[in-house]
Amino acid sequence: MNNNVQHSTASHQNHGSTALDPREFRHALGNFTTGVTIVTTIGTDGNPVGVTANSFNSVSLDPPLVLWSLARKSQSLAAFESSTHWAVHILAHDQDELSGRFARSVSGAEKFDGIEYEDGLGAAPLLSGCTTRMQCRTAYIYDGGDHIILVGEVLKFDKSDAPPLVFQRGSYAIATSTAQTIMPPPGEDPRNVSETSPLGYLLASAYLHFSARTTEQAAELKLNNIEYLVISALGTREGRTYHELITLAAYTGREVGPESINDLAARGLIKIDDERHSRDEEDHAQIYLTAEGQAIYDRIKNQSQLEEENMMRQLGVPETIALRTLLSRFIRIHSPLIPYRWF
Repeated sequence: MNNNVQHSTASHQNHGSTALDPREFRHALGNFTTGVTIVTTIGTDGNPVGVTANSFNSVSLDPPLVLWSLARKSQSLAAFESSTHWAVHILAHDQDELSGRFARSVSGAEKFDGIEYEDGLGAAPLLSGCTTRMQCRTAYIYDGGDHIILVGEVLKFDKSDAPPLVFQRGSYAIATSTAQTIMPPPGEDPRNVSETSPLGYLLASAYLHFSARTTEQAAELKLNNIEYLVISALGTREGRTYHELITLAAYTGREVGPESINDLAARGLIKIDDERHSRDEEDHAQIYLTAEGQAIYDRIKNQSQLEEENMMRQLGVPETIALRTLLSRFIRIHSPLIPYRWF
């Protein structure tokens, strides 16, 4: 242990029993939303060590100090108690699987198997893709009951704009803002849309907005709404059948007739692979985009990406990701039997 590291003079002792129900107390603490971190160091045997921790917190800005706690029963206890340096990784919204991997009670070598990392200060492993990384030198280690509390001096850090992963009531989540940053146009009644508006009304309003943009772009590409739908569906997954396209269209309230398919084929935008199917099996012939059809789909996709980037600028990146997540979950709950998906 580095001689500069200071240990609390209070020794670990039996604090006695408590009247609190441990399980209920744990659930009560779960109401406090926290960030999710992975803390890494190098073991005395030279192998990388890492654990998932949501006990991370800031202590001081001057000097820059942070803390986190580690269970005394952890297999990684000896490594962190003897370590002079460790790195805190504040996880990004899409790193829940990485969090789960480092939360497992397995050896450090297994946790790092197949994961690329670089050596940081004191050889502490640095993981990639995180929203923030802090490289720390151990400053103090305190008794914390069935945990130890490690305080580190931040020597170096880097960060990105990726939304962080959070943990609340036993589940991973994405943090979003509840601030009303978009004001209604002058003269509009602010009660038209609010947090108390019926969910169905909000979904319908959002659908009408994007439907209007779709209709506008379809007209620019000289496509009707059905043709726009077919090109979009084939662009996301080629080789769909006429039967599949009919089914997809039905969920949008539209109907794809054979004349739409034949017209797109006549215009050289799609090709139908019907050589392996008899006339009775025409509904299952696979349909593909031609080069010209692919060029039109690329324009549709580029416009869609611009719309999404604009939404991210207006709503914010975390809010847009949360919106996509919630809508996907809503669809899975309310339309679990859709036989085909767009993507």
